[in-house]
Amino acid sequence: MPRLGSTLFSVALVGVITLAAYTDPWVLGAALLLVQVMIGAAPGIFDATHRSIPSPRVVPVVVAGVVATVLTLEPDLLSGAAGTSPDVVGATSTGMVGGVLPAVAAALLVALVAQMLRRDGRTHLVQSVGYAVLLAVVAALASGWVSAVDSVDGPEVVAVGAAGVAGGLLAWTLPVDRWICLSLATLAGAAAGAAVAAVVDSSMTVYFGVVVGPAVALAAVLGQIVGRAIARGRAHAAASWGFPGAMAVALAAPLVYVGGQLLTLPNL
Repeated sequence: MPRLGSTLFSVALVGVITLAAYTDPWVLGAALLLVQVMIGAAPGIFDATHRSIPSPRVVPVVVAGVVATVLTLEPDLLSGAAGTSPDVVGATSTGMVGGVLPAVAAALLVALVAQMLRRDGRTHLVQSVGYAVLLAVVAALASGWVSAVDSVDGPEVVAVGAAGVAGGLLAWTLPVDRWICLSLATLAGAAAGAAVAAVVDSSMTVYFGVVVGPAVALAAVLGQIVGRAIARGRAHAAASWGFPGAMAVALAAPLVYVGGQLLTLPNL
């Protein structure tokens, strides 16, 4: 049930993301906030003796997600002082992921402040900060869905990516050998991506879906594997299926963005 639950949650998330992509980029950004909050709600980690390691992470993760999304939606905010070539940033028109690095920097600052507020002796400081920053990086990468919608044929690119994620994860739930299942997930992602690319009204071809579909499917499967490994043994919904489902959607985002950039190539 946890694997099926996380898969259905991921499918629901990419469905909402696709609908938001056809409305307004800011609506899409609001939809991604749910993904980022679910990543921030990740279960805690344990030390070698299976004792819980305090790791303030919700605020750093949400800060990273919001900063990355806002900077992706408003790249002019990255314009610096005179002489730093702000026009290059402002001229970006095919999507960007320039907000990821500032988002991670902001999350690191918030995570360090949160550590300073601890009153438990600050044990396992490195592991605690590292875990919070890891989750913040993943949350920031989720902004790739916004970057994709700003590319050529953006909403259609998002639809193909969402189809690849859904197809791959649904195939991953099959009760067969994991290597066979991974192969089936790759094929399902390619088939779903190609099918959507063939029917949407855009400049992309079926080959685009064949290239992007399996890539995002594998990334989504990896996200679910990592998420379920971290959440192993947890019974509450946020950890058992909510967190792995959000991880799958977030890790697929950068590849959806790269797919949008591929549309500049001929025959795709």
